[in-house]
Amino acid sequence: TLAKALSDRKKNVVIAARDPAKTKGKLSDAKMDEITVEASADALKNSDVVILATPSMPEDEKIEEFAKSLGDMSGKIIIDATNPLDSFPEGLNVRWGKTTSGGEVLAKALPTAKVYKAFNTVGVEHMKAALGKDMMFAGDADEESQKIVADVIKSVGFKPFYVGPIRYARNLEAMAELWIHMAIPPLGARTTSRDFWFSISGDP
Repeated sequence: TLAKALSDRKKNVVIAARDPAKTKGKLSDAKMDEITVEASADALKNSDVVILATPSMPEDEKIEEFAKSLGDMSGKIIIDATNPLDSFPEGLNVRWGKTTSGGEVLAKALPTAKVYKAFNTVGVEHMKAALGKDMMFAGDADEESQKIVADVIKSVGFKPFYVGPIRYARNLEAMAELWIHMAIPPLGARTTSRDFWFSISGDP
């Protein structure tokens, strides 16, 4: 859905796929043939900004293994849209027993990249209709990289709000857990629809 939103706004989008033919078939079925698909290694090598939208990886070892599989990410901007959740229906909890977030583990595993956490605190339906909703993001202090990430967030339709360095991925991942537990039965923090999001109020 992120790929579609960015493509609709004339951004150059390439999906990195282990099986390009299979992924192209799925895009064709969804009437998204305009999006380019390449083998993972080629797509990652040729991209300046990489958005990670993969299944949950709650354990350090899995995150580190995944980071290694990306290859040389030196100088690239990595936007981590994932959440390190345990399995459903046991809880879909984030890493409460750890002292770091999944985003921090990823950043440590990719020391030559600029790593950010974003797009992880709302459901996929909000990517289709962001409508200027706030999108908090955390990550590298480099101002030029922050501007690029903010531009990507704006291109999807959200209003970017930088909250600080990657340590605050802990808070964003916790917010994501709250959103999920409010939105997905039978987890049930409360009974609500998926049509809500977290916003910045006041004049920060």
